[in-house]
Amino acid sequence: VLGENGAGKSTLMKILGGVYPPDEGTWIYRGQEEPFPTDPAEAAERGIAVVHQERGIVPALKVFEYLFLGHEELKHAGARIMDAAAMREQSAALLDEFGIDVDADAFLYDVPPAAQKMIEIARAVALIRRKKSSPERYPIVILDEPTAPLSPEERELLFGYLERLKARSSFVLVTHNLGEVIRLCDRVYVLRDGQEVAAYSIQEDQVTERDLITAVAGAKASEILAEPGSTCPPDAEVILEVRNLSRARAYTDISFQLREGECVGLYGPKGCGKAEVLRTLAGLLPFDEGSLLIQGQAARASEGVPTRLRKGVGYFTGEFERELFFNLPVAANVSIINMSKIAQRLGFLNLRHEQEMAHRVIERLRVKAAHPRGSCRPLSGGNKQKVSLGRWLERRPKILLLENPTIGVDVG
Repeated sequence: VLGENGAGKSTLMKILGGVYPPDEGTWIYRGQEEPFPTDPAEAAERGIAVVHQERGIVPALKVFEYLFLGHEELKHAGARIMDAAAMREQSAALLDEFGIDVDADAFLYDVPPAAQKMIEIARAVALIRRKKSSPERYPIVILDEPTAPLSPEERELLFGYLERLKARSSFVLVTHNLGEVIRLCDRVYVLRDGQEVAAYSIQEDQVTERDLITAVAGAKASEILAEPGSTCPPDAEVILEVRNLSRARAYTDISFQLREGECVGLYGPKGCGKAEVLRTLAGLLPFDEGSLLIQGQAARASEGVPTRLRKGVGYFTGEFERELFFNLPVAANVSIINMSKIAQRLGFLNLRHEQEMAHRVIERLRVKAAHPRGSCRPLSGGNKQKVSLGRWLERRPKILLLENPTIGVDVG
């Protein structure tokens, strides 16, 4: 299932998973009409489980504890003592079945992200098996953007898991990655503003990525794909210079320049040190050796984020869960790093300017938000990402550090 941010994909999946009731419509399972599930437990009895876009694991739990969370094995019927040995044994068998090379006694915070996501999927399938009302119920796993937070290597691992699992489970995949659709899916349905606007058979229709871009974002978007190449003049001023920068157990002897109006990319496998380099430039991590010049001035290794911000360096983490305050309105989330634009004398805030600023972000990045004064919480993951990125574009720092800025953002 494809569609722009806010097209209704996650809402539709929550209806199938028993989180929301539909206003109307029909549910047909193997040719027989049935009522929609009224809660996730009933959905599991019907053979359906949802692996949501946001990370669902509990890092402080061990793998076997998480796999049985809420459905623990007890030593005796009616007892209040968990049978940890039985849960370990069953978890080890489940991990072996799914090809997940992780110890059942490992803490989840030590497990790589791809394996964490696969453990979520294994838990969903195991929940269906324990809960489903009859053997005829076939496992249907709904995956809501499972690869959004994963690196390319981790995605490949997850694809391998899923391709093996298709032999004994069915999947509904919600994603913004068109390559994943063509590789993993048999059929595709495209939503726009809550309506189904296109349907394809990947093999029969010989669907290309450009076909999918047109279906998701419209013909106009598919015609204006950016051409590769730099627009920065070769004699532009150097505004950031990294010379032989090193940090123990993170990166060694890193050197590069950034010119005014230029975009420099850092690329490499997970754990190569690129994230640590960005965080050093932002002031979150100190460096051990080398030098860092910002607009020609040497920066101290111990400088923190506030000092780097004053020097014109902004840092976008790529994780809206860390960037946004979900209990605050969109407008407040935009203004919270742009206080100088709305602050007045004696500490009063100009709320009209705050709202105008939020409107600019909403229009510029096509954020599907009912109103700038509305809460961030109900926004889709991609729209939250747009708000968290848009406020940095509104601040316009001299140097903007972007870590995975397009996670969860639609192709348009």
